[in-house]
Amino acid sequence: MNIPNKNDNYLIDLINGKSNYIHIDRNGYFNNTKIDWKNSIILSGSFNPLHKGHEELKEIATEMTKRKPYYELSIKNAVKLTISTDEIFKRIRQFKGKGDVILSDAKFFIEKSHIYQGAIFVIGADLCQEINNPIYYGGEEELKKSLMKIKSNDCRFLVAGRFFNNRYHTVNDLVNIRNEHRFLFESIPENLFRLDISSTEIRLMNKEQEMDHE
Repeated sequence: MNIPNKNDNYLIDLINGKSNYIHIDRNGYFNNTKIDWKNSIILSGSFNPLHKGHEELKEIATEMTKRKPYYELSIKNAVKLTISTDEIFKRIRQFKGKGDVILSDAKFFIEKSHIYQGAIFVIGADLCQEINNPIYYGGEEELKKSLMKIKSNDCRFLVAGRFFNNRYHTVNDLVNIRNEHRFLFESIPENLFRLDISSTEIRLMNKEQEMDHE
């Protein structure tokens, strides 16, 4: 995908806080189109790399909700530094012909819910467990406030099962979700989607294959 210099201006505005997100269509064109988030699902991730599991999850979630799907990549990370410009463009190139991408500066889902009011977020059970862990909020009360703010922004979560901690978990296996918050998290049935490999494992496999060919 050729990236014209004008795309840098969109990215500069995002980095400087002049915009909350950039829409990149499936042909790779940057724009600031206003989107009706109430008719959308958002699959957030680092996409390092984008793999068939992401694509299959997007298709299943689209079929379940009948909404317009978007991948979402944040230029910031909850635990890491801001992603470099070169790395951002590298990851965006993966999506050409595969779907629309939203590039944002939102690290946390409470921030995302302010930007994408009315959207459904598609996540894995491992991330769902973290979202419901009070340690990331400074206590139970702040966790409750954050989830209720996500609710007030008319957002909710569609949760795919994931293999972690030596077993497969669905949203129903996560004991740290308080009953009063369960309504925010809908399960994707295991018979519709199951993925036992992570992006980290795929990166390691790719590196091993590269070494084998050297």
